Amino acid sequence: MANSQAREDVLVPYPATIGVEPNATHCRSTLLVASMKTLKAHGYYDNYAKTMGPTDLETIASTAAGMWLPIALGIAHYRACDGLNIPLDEQLTMGGEVVHALQKTFIGTVLKAASSGAGIGPITGLEKFVQIYSRSIKGGGARIVRLGPKDVRVEFVGQPFAAIRYFRVAYRGFIHAGCSFFARRVVVAELSALLSPTTLGYRIAWA
Repeated sequence: MANSQAREDVLVPYPATIGVEPNATHCRSTLLVASMKTLKAHGYYDNYAKTMGPTDLETIASTAAGMWLPIALGIAHYRACDGLNIPLDEQLTMGGEVVHALQKTFIGTVLKAASSGAGIGPITGLEKFVQIYSRSIKGGGARIVRLGPKDVRVEFVGQPFAAIRYFRVAYRGFIHAGCSFFARRVVVAELSALLSPTTLGYRIAWA
């Protein structure tokens, strides 16, 4: 095992802040609002609103973009989404739509550079997305490990959303949609070996 770990090529390490903030404590309102908008677009909002407590619902809907919200509010949101029993393919699609909804916010510069033909490849794009993750989730962290020339593993720790299936599926769609800006074909697979109540990971390959 030690030799295997020594061979790992860590492209982006966990953030230095993980020592003092090992677990996520807050998430950006922008992420939750964008997720809510996909629920509306797909006709699930009314049932979602019935599941969410009225105070939590109002807090998310009325908070200005870019504000920090307690992670418990994000957990309530994704649990409510999980209870809607949305088909798997649609969950993936909705996760991808969040990427497009955020084009004018904190991931806009990455997508703009990709669409302009600035030569950004999937690894550079993923490095940017990890930076974005650290700006959208306070506490815990993510890292990228290279497995091959066009193959990486992305690992997340200290993330309580990992326990919620809807988040894991939708975030797989989020990653796929983001990487599709940089590659013709992308495959994203959730790694069950890395799954725990606060950890998750994905293997990403492209062509």
